[in-house]
Amino acid sequence: MTLGISALGAVALLVRKSLPRVPKGRRLAAASGRTAGAHEASTRIDADAANAPLKPNARREPHVVRFGVVENEERGANAMNPPKELVDDLFWLRDDERRREDVLEHLEKENAYTEAHTEHLKKLEKEVYEEIIGTIEETDEEVHFPWGENHDYFVQTRKGSSYPIVCRCERGAETEVVLDVNEVAKGMKYCSLGAFKPSPTHDILAYAIDTNGYETYEVRFKDLTTGKNLDDVLTGVAGGVSWGGGVNREVYYATMDEAHRPHKIWRHTMGTAQEKDLCVLEEPDALFNVGFSRTSSDRYLVLESESTETNELHLIDLECNTAEPEAKLVQKRRLQHRYYIEHRCDKLYILTNRHGQINFELLVTPTDAVGEENWIPVVDATGATPFQHTVSRTLESFFARKNHLVLEGRENGFSAIWVAQLDANDGTIREWHKTTWPSENALVYPAVAGETLRSVSANQVWDTDEIYVAYSSLTSPRTVYKYNMLAKTKEEMKTTKVKGFDSTKYTTMRLEVTARDGVKVPVSIAYKTDMRSHKGPLLLDGYGSYGISNDPSFMRTAVPLMNRGVTIAVAHIRGGGELGRDWYEKQGKYLTKLNTFYDFIDVAEHLVSTGWTQPSKLAISGRSAGGMLMGSTLNMRPDLFRCVIAGVPFVDVMVSMCDPSIPLTTGEWEEWGNPNEEVYFDYMMKYAPMENIMKSDKPDVLITAGLHDPRVAYWEAAKYAARLRDSVTNGARVLLKTDMSAGHFSASDRYKHFKQTAFEHAFLLECLGLAGNTVRPKWTQ
Repeated sequence: MTLGISALGAVALLVRKSLPRVPKGRRLAAASGRTAGAHEASTRIDADAANAPLKPNARREPHVVRFGVVENEERGANAMNPPKELVDDLFWLRDDERRREDVLEHLEKENAYTEAHTEHLKKLEKEVYEEIIGTIEETDEEVHFPWGENHDYFVQTRKGSSYPIVCRCERGAETEVVLDVNEVAKGMKYCSLGAFKPSPTHDILAYAIDTNGYETYEVRFKDLTTGKNLDDVLTGVAGGVSWGGGVNREVYYATMDEAHRPHKIWRHTMGTAQEKDLCVLEEPDALFNVGFSRTSSDRYLVLESESTETNELHLIDLECNTAEPEAKLVQKRRLQHRYYIEHRCDKLYILTNRHGQINFELLVTPTDAVGEENWIPVVDATGATPFQHTVSRTLESFFARKNHLVLEGRENGFSAIWVAQLDANDGTIREWHKTTWPSENALVYPAVAGETLRSVSANQVWDTDEIYVAYSSLTSPRTVYKYNMLAKTKEEMKTTKVKGFDSTKYTTMRLEVTARDGVKVPVSIAYKTDMRSHKGPLLLDGYGSYGISNDPSFMRTAVPLMNRGVTIAVAHIRGGGELGRDWYEKQGKYLTKLNTFYDFIDVAEHLVSTGWTQPSKLAISGRSAGGMLMGSTLNMRPDLFRCVIAGVPFVDVMVSMCDPSIPLTTGEWEEWGNPNEEVYFDYMMKYAPMENIMKSDKPDVLITAGLHDPRVAYWEAAKYAARLRDSVTNGARVLLKTDMSAGHFSASDRYKHFKQTAFEHAFLLECLGLAGNTVRPKWTQ
C-alpha cells in the first residue's frame, strides 16, 4: 500500500532513508482479443457503429466477504463477533498466481478496449514521447563519487540502452564496467536492480535482480577481478544485501513469509549452500517487517523489526567474527515508540520520538550502555540542546561522518538538511547550521548515484568534510552539489541536462488554501510563464498517506504538459508529512483520514474559484495510495473534474484490508485501521472507493495496473474499472491498462516507461482540449 509516490511528486523520495520509515507496503504504476467465454459476455458501446470496440463485461459471481472473527485466521485482538458481511461479486478476478485463463482473458479484453479508445491518439502519444526523449541526454555520465580507498564510482547511460551501466575507475587508471544492467536484462521483459553492494575490499559485487515486478529478488555475486559471476546465488530475497565482517566474506539478507512480509534475516557465508545459512533474527508478529543496514562507521550491522508505529533494533558487532554472532538488543519495543541509531567512536546517536516528541529529537548514549535509561540529549559547548524537539522542525533521518552528523528533515513545511560538527573527544556539538539552497520550495536530499540508479548513495566516505547533496524544484532540474561542511560552501558538480528547457521561462510558487476546518493546506504551482491562461488547463496531483511528503521536485515528463499550457499543481494534503508528523499521525490517518480527501477537494475548489482553472479544464492524478485519493475524491465530487488518472490505485480498501492472507495487509492496520474492528469498519466505509460508487455523470478515467504488483494487486484496478464503468450515466470513458510484465513501479526499461507516460499524457491532453486536430471516433463521444 505504500511508497507508490504520486505521478508528479518527488520521485527521489523513493530512495531517501526517511524516518519514520514506512514499512514495506503495497500501496507505496498488447492485447490478444481472445473470444469471450460464456462466463464473460461482451456488448457493443453502440450497436450501430461497426467500428465500436467490444466492451468488457465482467461476470458477476457473488462472494461473501466477512469482517471480524473468521475461523483459523488472525483478524486482530478486537475483531467483531459476530462478523459483518459484504458481497463482492467480482472477487473471482483475484488470482494470486497470475495464471488463470479467465482472469488473463479479461485483462486482455480491458487492454483491447483501452487500445481501441485511444487508437486515435497514437500520433499525439508519439509526439509527447519524442518530446520527452528529446529532453534527455541519452548518452550521459553521472557524478563520480569516491567509494573505498582507491575507486570512484559513477553511472553511465547510453543512447538506445534501457538500463544503467555502473562503472568505476581506480584513481589514475582507466574506467572499468562494474555492472551493465543491460547485459543482465537480456531476454527479460522486466529487470529491476535492488541491492548493489561491493564488498569492503571492492573485489566482489553483490547485486539483486527482480525479473517480474513482484519484488522478490535473486542475489548474485560478481567477481570484479575476473568479471564472472560466482556460484553463490541467493533466492527468495527481499531485495537488500549487506556485507558482514570477517575473512569468510559474510553477507546478510532477508526472506519473506507467505504474505510477502520480510520476517527473517540470514547470514550467508560465501562458498556455502544457501540452505546452510544462519538465521540471526526472526520476527513472528505479522504487524512487523524486518530490515537491516550497516552504520556509517561500518562497525555495526543494525537489525530492525518495525511496524508503522513501533520498532525495535538489535546490533551485531562486525568486528566480532564468531560462528554465531550476537544480536544485541538496543531498546525493547513499546507501542508507538520509534528510534534510529548511528555510530561514531564510542557513542551511539539516536533519533527518537519517545515521551510524545512526535517530530523526533537527537540523543546520545555510550556504546557499552545502549539502553534507553542512558540516553541523554546531544548538547553543544554551552550545554544547550540544538536538536531538541520542536513543532516546526521534523528530524527524519541522519548519517554520521568521522567529525559530523548530517540530519535530514523538514522545517516549516520545506525539506531541509542540517550539519552538526562534533567534538573529537566527547562527541558534543562544536557547531551546527542549516544548509541553504536556491529556494525553499524545492526538494533537497543526500545525493544518490544518479537518476537511473537511485538505490546507491553518493555519500560513501567516512573520513571527509564533504558530502554530496541533490537539489531540484518544479522548474529546476536536479543539481548535485559537493557541500563542504566546514566552510559551508557548495560546488556545483552536475545539473541534469534537460535539452530545450529554459528554467527562466517557467514560474513556480507556493499557495496556501484554507480547508473547510480552517487548516492551511500548502499547494505548489508551476507553469510556462507565457502559456498560462485564466481558467486554463490544470493538472492537480496528490498523495497524502504514510507521512510521505509529496515534495515539489523536477519531472522532465511534465515539460510537454507545461509547454502546451497546462499548469502543474501539487497539493500537500494531510496524511503526508509536509508539515511534520502531526500532519500525518494526528490529522491524516485512522479516524481522521477523511481530512486527506477533504483537503484535496478544497484545494481543487480553491483553484477553480480563484481562476486558476475550471472544472472542464481540471485533471487530477495520483498513484498507489494516491490512487485511493482519486477514487474517494471522484465519489465525493464527480462534477469537479474533467478527467482522472489513477495509477495502480489502492481502491479495494475494505476487501483487501480485512484479509490477512493478502500480501502485506496486516502491517497496514496501523495506517488505515483494521476493518475487522467495528469502529474502523464503520469509518472506512465512509470513504472506501469501491463501496461508495454511485450512478452519476463522471469525468473520463484512466486506470493503470501491473499484473505482478505485490503492493496493490492488479485485481483492485480490474474490479474498480468494471464497477465504475457500470456507474457512468453520461458516456464518460473508463479505461484500464494493465502492464502484463511489470509490478507496482511500472516498466523498468526507461524507454518503455516514458512511452507509458506519453500514453497517459495523450489521454490527459485530449480530455483538456489540447490534442490539436485529433478527432475522436463518434462512438467514443
